[in-house]
Amino acid sequence: MAEPIRDLQQLRTAFVYQLRSYLRTWRFLGLLLFVAAVSTVILVVQLHNGVAQVTANHPSASDELSAYLAEITNVVVITGAFLGGDALAVDLGGGPGYLMLSQPVRRRTLFAGRFLAAALVGVVVSGVYYVFAAATVQYFYGTVPAAILLSVGLAILFLLAVLALAFFFSSFFKSPGVSIVSTLLILLIGFPILTEAGTLSGVEPWYSLDYGSQAITSVLASNFTHETVSHLGLGRKGATLTIYTFLPYPWEGALILAVYLVVFVALSLAVYRYREVRA
Repeated sequence: MAEPIRDLQQLRTAFVYQLRSYLRTWRFLGLLLFVAAVSTVILVVQLHNGVAQVTANHPSASDELSAYLAEITNVVVITGAFLGGDALAVDLGGGPGYLMLSQPVRRRTLFAGRFLAAALVGVVVSGVYYVFAAATVQYFYGTVPAAILLSVGLAILFLLAVLALAFFFSSFFKSPGVSIVSTLLILLIGFPILTEAGTLSGVEPWYSLDYGSQAITSVLASNFTHETVSHLGLGRKGATLTIYTFLPYPWEGALILAVYLVVFVALSLAVYRYREVRA
């Protein structure tokens, strides 16, 4: 019985120290202020437009909420990258890594404590965006759609998947800066390109994390359509370009996010457990 108790104590210690790291480096406060600033700008624009224009552009509260949350995936990506991008790299580049990993503590316990701390901070930071969104919809429409709870759940699942990917890069690279930049590039550029490839190929991009994250807002849309086909004239006689637009079903998006979470947690933990620390 003693071993599980020690593991639990070590897990709590790793969790607490990671939280303190976010507070000490001002990362938590910086991300919180960033999200609050973005949310405030959107709110001010909506207030400037006025009730009449806002309700005319988005007839239902769900449509307005979906539009307001258009940037939630970028918020989650930036938050997850800065919270998880260097969580493991600090141990693998020498220096503090020699001291930390030489202690009688399992790497999987360190991993779990840091991942839980990053997830908690990420939920709080991303939650600020949802608070502003809910307050805005309540002000303009007098109600908040119940579907917001499903959207919140999908956003949390997306955050965990983003953290899993960030932890993977953090376990792979020795430099914290490289880990963070790699995570941002893959999530903000790489995956969206994979998603957009489906618009021309006609193949649903179920393999893209970015595509799965679209369920966060599509679950709120009143005119949800899984697949839309449109034809664009190219100016030459008879020449047209067929464009396919896909939106994931809520269950489909959740499944894609869950698969990425499980796969990259397993990969990052495997690399972190067996990688040698070098100066």
